Amino acid sequence: MATTVNSDLIIYDDLAQTAFLERRQDNLDVFNQASNGAIILDNELIEGDFRKRAFYQVGGSIESRDVNSTDPVTGKKIGAGESVSVKAPWKYGPYMTTEEAFKRRGRSVDEFSEVVGVDVADATLEGYIKYALQGAVAAIGANADMVVTADIATDGKKTLTRGLRKYGDKFNRVALFVMHSTTYFDIVDQAIDNKIYEEAGVVVYGGQPGTLGKPVLVTDTMDADAILGLVAGGVSVTESQAPGFRSYDINDQENLAIGYRAEGTVNVELLGYSWDTTAGGSNPDLTKIGTGANWKKHFTSNKSTAGVLIKLEAPESGE
Repeated sequence: MATTVNSDLIIYDDLAQTAFLERRQDNLDVFNQASNGAIILDNELIEGDFRKRAFYQVGGSIESRDVNSTDPVTGKKIGAGESVSVKAPWKYGPYMTTEEAFKRRGRSVDEFSEVVGVDVADATLEGYIKYALQGAVAAIGANADMVVTADIATDGKKTLTRGLRKYGDKFNRVALFVMHSTTYFDIVDQAIDNKIYEEAGVVVYGGQPGTLGKPVLVTDTMDADAILGLVAGGVSVTESQAPGFRSYDINDQENLAIGYRAEGTVNVELLGYSWDTTAGGSNPDLTKIGTGANWKKHFTSNKSTAGVLIKLEAPESGE
């Protein structure tokens, strides 16, 4: 009986994978800190198409008690809910190049692996943010109780406080605003125009201009007509299977060439919302993740859910 061991195989220390891992770790460390914990990018092995977790629903409150009464009391039930995150597969490439293309530039072909390795790390980060934001906008947008409308030109900073009002006395739970760059600059411009004090060329603004002292994730993957206010842990994107990378020789073309491709899977999870396994099914693409009907709220209190959606609308004529 013979068993294959490492020495029987050719094992490559692939530069593409090394470059990916180095860049990915840098991206994750910076992003998780910069997002104030509202959007968490992580990795954990998760089996199956979904992650399902059951939890208790109580939501009780204290009541007055009559110390002089002997009346019987009626028992109350506790409920149960289910939190479901969905697994979404992704792919990258393939990218291909002839060896000649690099040799003619006096470059090592190894440089191709380094370039695509860094790029796939950046591409996956951007892709994960798209999954996070599409899911959050869809799920929160389908919950009318957590949607408000505003117009930056007339509401100014009140654009953001309209969203915070949905959390009432828990408004400090909102840890991050997410908006398109155009929206961000509109808010900052409005804050500059409405400066609260100016003397001798010195301008004092109330806190950080326009954002109420809260950090802002500015990304053009966000809808320009909406702002998200997310709580800590509002959205989690978990790399739920080990990503695969493959560099390969291409020997059936006129010139010798090499190719590179990658694939992986992430689980998208929203605080207080579950993926509807019937409506949304398994292995969704970005469009399905961004469909409100595929998410359902499972938390009783809206103040415990992922966040609030502020829809930006221009005022009607005559207002």
